[in-house]
Amino acid sequence: MRVRELIASALLALTPFAAAAAQENGATGAIDVEAVRAAKRVAAVRVDEPIVVDGTLDEPMWRQAAPATDFLQQIPDEYQPASERTEVRFLYDDESLYVGAVMFDPDPDRLVVNELRRDFQGFQNDVFTLVLDTFSDRRNSYGFMVNAGGAQRDVQAFENGRSNDANWNGVWFVRTQIGADRWTLEMSIPFKTLRFPDTDVQQWGLNVMRIVRRTYEFSTWAPVPRQLSHYAAGYAGTLSGISGVRRGRDLRVTPFATAAFNGRSSGAWRRDGDGGVDVKWGLTSSLLLDASLRTDFSQVEADEQQINLTRFSLFFPEKRQFFLENPANFQVGLAATEDERRDLVPFFSRRIGLSSTGQPIPVIGGLRLTGRAGRNAIGLLTVQTDDFEGTPGANFSVLRMTRDLTPTSSLGAFYFGREAGSGQPAAGSAGSYNRVGGIDFRLTPSRTLEIEAFAMRSETLGREDDWAGRTGLRWDANAHRARLGLVHIGDAFRHDLGFVRRRGVGSVFGAYERVLRPAHASALFREHTLRVDTDLTSTSGYDRFLTRVGGAAYELSFRDGSSFNARVTRTAERLNEPFMVASGLTIAPGSYTYDTWRTWYQSDRSAVMSGDASIEAGEFWTGTQRIAGGGLRVRLNEHVAASASLSRNTIDLPQGSFAATLARLRLDWSFSPRMFLNAFVQYNGQSDSWLTNIRYNLIHRPLSDIYVVWNETRLPGETRRALMLKYTHLIAF
Repeated sequence: MRVRELIASALLALTPFAAAAAQENGATGAIDVEAVRAAKRVAAVRVDEPIVVDGTLDEPMWRQAAPATDFLQQIPDEYQPASERTEVRFLYDDESLYVGAVMFDPDPDRLVVNELRRDFQGFQNDVFTLVLDTFSDRRNSYGFMVNAGGAQRDVQAFENGRSNDANWNGVWFVRTQIGADRWTLEMSIPFKTLRFPDTDVQQWGLNVMRIVRRTYEFSTWAPVPRQLSHYAAGYAGTLSGISGVRRGRDLRVTPFATAAFNGRSSGAWRRDGDGGVDVKWGLTSSLLLDASLRTDFSQVEADEQQINLTRFSLFFPEKRQFFLENPANFQVGLAATEDERRDLVPFFSRRIGLSSTGQPIPVIGGLRLTGRAGRNAIGLLTVQTDDFEGTPGANFSVLRMTRDLTPTSSLGAFYFGREAGSGQPAAGSAGSYNRVGGIDFRLTPSRTLEIEAFAMRSETLGREDDWAGRTGLRWDANAHRARLGLVHIGDAFRHDLGFVRRRGVGSVFGAYERVLRPAHASALFREHTLRVDTDLTSTSGYDRFLTRVGGAAYELSFRDGSSFNARVTRTAERLNEPFMVASGLTIAPGSYTYDTWRTWYQSDRSAVMSGDASIEAGEFWTGTQRIAGGGLRVRLNEHVAASASLSRNTIDLPQGSFAATLARLRLDWSFSPRMFLNAFVQYNGQSDSWLTNIRYNLIHRPLSDIYVVWNETRLPGETRRALMLKYTHLIAF
């Protein structure tokens, strides 16, 4: 069968998936989820004096507020009453919303506090999470998560919880206390931290989620299907009673100062100092303007090293906060698809201010406008970089606009552009500009089904114009999950603000998962997941296969949160030109088919001692490959934890052998929820390099930080060192 016929057959499968998903409203168990959700209503009570946030709930005003109670399990026994009682009350004054919560627990000595750092890993602790849909649009929300030790994590969630921004940081206050049969918290959220309608009476979507970690039980106040995130605002209850409050001027100015000392083993130390300012201004209740002058990212944690034995570029995640905030406003297509596949990422912000080797390029400044106006969403970004190592500075611009056609569909347009500053071709690039524009469409006919389609065309000086696009669906039901899609990338398509893994290809991909659960939630095993998937890649003319990858996997999830995974994969490759796997090892052009298998085990990550181990082996081109790895984490207490991991990749080919080791050592010391010391040491055997990153962070007041950072890179024949200091101070109006 020809490639075009295979692709057509795969795309026809969209029809039965869509039909089935349209009838799928998620498992409802023995209750009417919509009726229960509609009955979930609680009122906040106005008070005349502020609450002292100390975690004790001893003010008499708390007794005036009726509590939100009767939580229902999300995991493991969907929609059954929660095993432990939770009570949540709400008060407010002109300045803040106050939340008081009591989490009853017969054995508080067994509460799990895995870490105290800001933006901790939420699911590995006993936690309380507040979800506020302040515009009652049933799509977007704020999340405020607290563990029993008082650590904070805040999130902005979009598209009914399908896209979450954990890099958003708001000003809010919380304290916790652990008692004889409970743990309690008091939380204060200033209204100027939130955005909400400019009306006298507020009515917000509300949900609350609690995790009892030792039993791995997730429960929510308003019921949420187990396959969805607790940030799914479409399932929220209602918070009423708030009136006569205003957001204030919503203006935050954060000046900062930096100092740096850089040295190499071959030269003297250099000193440098700088300063700048970041500004956030809420222009309206739903439009936010960000500005940054002399932008600095010296406090960002180092990238995790990877061993690359493929023909394609590695993908490193973005870690710089200026680019991470409000990602939904710049998202093209389904964010979940890009988490699983990275062959075509329409916006990849690491192209701005970082060289191809990951070295920082000076950023003069940038502006970003994000938010909504009625049914329209907007994202506008412009950043100017400075000259760097002989390459002229450039301007990077992004414009993204979408309009909601119906409550379940939207149509959008976007533009991504890089303009070199000198008007001449930039060193190492194909021209002095690269411009990409396109349109996209999203449809969510049911809560379990998402459909995407986008197309974009590139224009580059000195290069032929070409186009790329993606279409597909994602179906997440209670026991069935499916993915199906098509990606096309033209031979001459170039995108300087995106991530393109491979040009000149067309790929059809699909996957199906069946989730099986024991009849009794107390069973040792929580879930069995069976998965089959395939990925067919051809030339962009769809006349000749290049790669075929298919596999089957089995995953077993245990009651304590640990898991076991086994997978077999068959790969068929057609090489049109030689491929160098490693120094001195080259694969000749031709057709190859090889099989591999992999097993992986991850223990309970909330335990005092946890770890993982994996083994992968099988054929590799004309030879064999073996990858063995493992890691261990030890938590001395909630303040101190250390972890180490080691992997060894060994390749044997007729032409010779190759082995590379990747080692990581990490120390996390949280002196308190506001002071941290992190040390991260890595060894990359492929480049024979040692990298050390040590960061001290003191939050001396909300969203105001002191950083001391030490970076060291040891390469064969050279060592680079840098000591950096950064001071920021938030001024809120």
